[in-house]
Amino acid sequence: MKDLVLFGMPGVGKGTQADLIAQDQDQYVHLSTWDIFRAITSRPNAIGDYVNSRINAWFLIDDQVTISIFNAYFFAVKDKKKYMLLDGYPRTMIQLDALLSLSHQQGRELIGINFELIEQVAITRMLGRWREGENKEVIKKRFDEYYSKTNPLLKAFKKHADIITIDASPDIQTIHQQVMRYVTNTP
Repeated sequence: MKDLVLFGMPGVGKGTQADLIAQDQDQYVHLSTWDIFRAITSRPNAIGDYVNSRINAWFLIDDQVTISIFNAYFFAVKDKKKYMLLDGYPRTMIQLDALLSLSHQQGRELIGINFELIEQVAITRMLGRWREGENKEVIKKRFDEYYSKTNPLLKAFKKHADIITIDASPDIQTIHQQVMRYVTNTP
């Protein structure tokens, strides 16, 4: 088994699929940066206040803060002898470099799953779900950050690890069946 890194634009269903994979495969721990950051902001402190201000403005969190937080979770997962299912990390080249370096140092292998979807379909999905503060302006900002910072990671990731592409346009169960065929056949 290998650690899984989920890629795809906002609204493709990475979090939903990560939850389903973790339910089906108990050797995986779903690490969602969104969930981690929300947990950090639940208590008043300097880091929580900073993260909260960035989340409320729908901006990415500073690379060094994100990497430090991720590393803490990485070692907790490693200590439990589990595999990571990364949702929302890495999102920048600096984060990708840190992930590749840490994985190499710890002798862990990575595999990527890229969920592809037409942008307008993703936007429609996002507008159809309810997330506080998520409106057309915020969604545009998230897509701008995705295209400028996160999408370029695919090419860089492919130089270091295998990546498969999943069509994210069908229903949740059909997508999940595609993902599980891949996950259960990965040595």
